[in-house]
Amino acid sequence: MSLSALLSDLFSGDETGAEMPTANARDGNSDGDGDGISSVTVIRECRHCGTNVSAGTAQCPTCEGDEIVTYSIE
Repeated sequence: MSLSALLSDLFSGDETGAEMPTANARDGNSDGDGDGISSVTVIRECRHCGTNVSAGTAQCPTCEGDEIVTYSIE
């Protein structure tokens, strides 16, 4: 999957397996703007074919591969 396609999916609002969790201020994760919240994008995808999957998925629905990886992007 190309970067432009991934970014398009992330910002389209579609359910693609990407999440936008936030950290509490007490975790010490701050993005430097003083609000104490760090924005992190979490992507889970099949290592074999690159299909985005949701949390808890053990097997890729596209290629049936069982190597699901998680990437955190700050």
